[in-house]
Amino acid sequence: MTKKVVRPRIQGREERKPKYFHNLVKKVEQRKWEQEIVYERKLVKERSKEDHLYADKDKFVTSAYKKKLAEQAKWMEEERLPQLREEKDDVS
Repeated sequence: MTKKVVRPRIQGREERKPKYFHNLVKKVEQRKWEQEIVYERKLVKERSKEDHLYADKDKFVTSAYKKKLAEQAKWMEEERLPQLREEKDDVS
């Protein structure tokens, strides 16, 4: 009779890492940004319809909102760069 060697399962799991999880996380982040941009555009359209009511009032923008807009602009630029490279390298 041969004895089976028992290996701890924990050892094998420590070495293995999720294969596609990082891709899923990236896609979630990308969709979140896209949804946020769509929502912001929707708000801008709604505000533009009501602009005539508040034409004589001052508009205030918080620093957090400015930071959020800057992050969105940075993300849009990062998304646009691969598309530009792809168009540039297009053979047709």
